[in-house]
Amino acid sequence: MWKTKTRFRIVGVEVVGLGAYNLLILLLQMWESHALSITGFGWDYAVVGATLVMVGLELLALIKKLPAEG
Repeated sequence: MWKTKTRFRIVGVEVVGLGAYNLLILLLQMWESHALSITGFGWDYAVVGATLVMVGLELLALIKKLPAEG
């Protein structure tokens, strides 16, 4: 079975990737609408995407503090 650190690392990377995906969707939506302002659902994607990126990075940083499994 996988170690706890490996499992948390996978979850952290996936959460960062999902947040980056949401921010990419926002960028594409702004590009398609030819608008520089975030309107409608754009704010939701920006907040959720940025939060997921920060949570994922925090999770990856906390992995270093886990005790070694032996």
